[in-house]
Amino acid sequence: MDDLISELPDYILSDILTMLSMKDSLKTSVLSKRWCKLWSLRRNLYFDIFNVIGSSEEELLQKGYLVDVLDTSFSGVTTMERHINPDMSKDEFVKRVNQFVMNFQGTVMESFSVNFHLDHEQSSTIDQWISFAIARGVGRIDLLLIGRPYNAPPTGRGNPCTFDFGIISKSNTSTLNHLRLENCLVFHPTNCDFTPLKNLRSLSLERSKLDETFIESLLVNCPRLEELCLISCVFKSSMPEIVSSSLCHLKVIGCYFVSKCYHQVTVNLVLLDCLKLTSLELDCLQLTSSEDGFVTLNFNTPMLKSIEFSIPSNQVLNTYVALCTIFFPELEILRLTTFSMVTTSPKITQPIKHLKQLHLFIFVDSYILDDMEYDPLWFLNILQACPLLQKLSIMFTDLEFFENQKDVMRDVETFSHDEVKVIELGGCVGNWFEIEFVLNVLKYAHKLEHIVVSPYWRDDDSSDWNSNPVWFQSGRKRMSEKLQIEEVVGRKKLVLI
Repeated sequence: MDDLISELPDYILSDILTMLSMKDSLKTSVLSKRWCKLWSLRRNLYFDIFNVIGSSEEELLQKGYLVDVLDTSFSGVTTMERHINPDMSKDEFVKRVNQFVMNFQGTVMESFSVNFHLDHEQSSTIDQWISFAIARGVGRIDLLLIGRPYNAPPTGRGNPCTFDFGIISKSNTSTLNHLRLENCLVFHPTNCDFTPLKNLRSLSLERSKLDETFIESLLVNCPRLEELCLISCVFKSSMPEIVSSSLCHLKVIGCYFVSKCYHQVTVNLVLLDCLKLTSLELDCLQLTSSEDGFVTLNFNTPMLKSIEFSIPSNQVLNTYVALCTIFFPELEILRLTTFSMVTTSPKITQPIKHLKQLHLFIFVDSYILDDMEYDPLWFLNILQACPLLQKLSIMFTDLEFFENQKDVMRDVETFSHDEVKVIELGGCVGNWFEIEFVLNVLKYAHKLEHIVVSPYWRDDDSSDWNSNPVWFQSGRKRMSEKLQIEEVVGRKKLVLI
């Protein structure tokens, strides 16, 4: 069998090797002279704890490379967290990657990725790995030094790794087009020379410390940069101004600077001038008021198609939806997170002409709702304002069932919607306003294919779904019974989960 496999062409054997872990791939070099050369034909190198140290979580736990540690959150809740053992894992990981790099004979490389928690102590070693990859014309570099899913325990995390762009600047390569860095202290390239990055198309920085002038210089000197992602980055004093003639996709989430009193001060995007930008994701829109009382936004993004942001708790959702019609005339996808539920809000009079998808994520303030009667008809107003909308998704978080509700079907302004096909209503418990919304949608959305009502909701940063048991106890039955009256048309379109 070994002989039959060895007779396969090099390109097929190379593809087979890419399916093996780095550790097993290296072992093939002892099979024969031919295999000694073949394993180095790999063009995509990916190093993580499973590829390098152990093949399974059980093996890593048994050998002590992973440990279970009690971790107490800010709320005082103690949970068992699984981390790497820095005293054993780091040295072993670095030793094995170094062994692979030293024995690698390949001359061409497409991607080089490291996913493991490393810090300042390994900076010089990481520099050598980067130089190794650049010398082979690498197109993509990912240094995921947070090390998900197994970070170091809080006592062993150390200072972030130093990443000096001068390493790239010293080379003559122009092949690098994607760079992703996590947990790095970023330095300007030598003499601010960004020339080797002239073909960079994507840059992602997460939990990295950097000077805001670095981003501004990068945007000026990288004429092909299309994607920029800044997540939980620490700036010296402020958010950089984002000005680019090439940028198409931008994500700025959770960035801040540390004040003189050692407080974290959130920084928001205040100036954006990108004529080609099509998608934008940020914490919140930083609105300002002019001297004549008009609300302004220092964004120049006439081609924007998709935007995602949160609304401050003291602001009205409909106001922001209405502003999107002014500032983003070509908008097709809108994702909003709001931290309040409002009973009244101004009606949207200016239509959002091109909007096709609207996703609303609503953090419910039950203390406020408990003292007043909630009016869901502002959802219908949004539906009316979006004549081309095809999908509407609304998700409530931790919604409660309110006793003594008035089960009254109110007359609303007659309207017709001929485009919406899918509506999703999540986080439901069976409140009357949920039933009222469904009744109106079934009545006025003539081309609706289905409306899905479920109790499930989840936080933005979580993969775990939550639900209120009230829905399973009585909510589903309550809604089903209310929709059995003869006047309700289109009941077959309703899906109750």
